[in-house]
Amino acid sequence: MCHQTVSLVARGLEEARIATCLVSVLPPLSSAARPPRQVIRRLNIGATLGRPNDVETQLDTLRRMIALIEEADGPGAVDRDPKPESPE
Repeated sequence: MCHQTVSLVARGLEEARIATCLVSVLPPLSSAARPPRQVIRRLNIGATLGRPNDVETQLDTLRRMIALIEEADGPGAVDRDPKPESPE
């Protein structure tokens, strides 16, 4: 489903007092729609939680989503993957 559509649905759910957290791999698209909370991952489209059978990455994504819901101070909270280190 489109990042922008999911962001807009999330905003509607939040208005109904249902906490949401979007996982995004295309932050320019999702951020434009102002999702209430988003975890930005450096993963492929179609594997936003992690690759098939990559349980550690999938669990890490889910833990980060739950933590953002529990700890965010307000709307617009973002948790980004760190940028890869540059080779020297």
